Amino acid sequence: MKFSRVITSSRVQKNLGVLRTKTGLTPNIFLRFAFCMSLKDPSIPNPDEHNQDGSELVPAVLFGEHEPIYLALMLNRLKKDKLDPEIYLHKMTRAHLNRGAIAVWPRINDLSDFYELVKEERSV
Repeated sequence: MKFSRVITSSRVQKNLGVLRTKTGLTPNIFLRFAFCMSLKDPSIPNPDEHNQDGSELVPAVLFGEHEPIYLALMLNRLKKDKLDPEIYLHKMTRAHLNRGAIAVWPRINDLSDFYELVKEERSV
């Protein structure tokens, strides 16, 4: 089982561009963190809440060399949510990326905010 290409919502695509200007962070770094933040949230995101009019992301770029770890995290979450990976892997990966990005976005105005957020999450 593997990730397939993911398309962000138009809202997330716009936010990623602004975020890059404000912080210098590439979208893949921000989205990896946002993805994990969404996985940590016990509620199940609704994939239909997010349009597919944004950026297309290739898993190898999005997750880099750690793609197997992110896949394992996602498969574990699907199991916990009692969702069949054959049916839901792509949909729920997209849902978690979008939900996480939308949730984390307002908390970051500059690179120091991102650093503080990461530091805060590491101490939990």
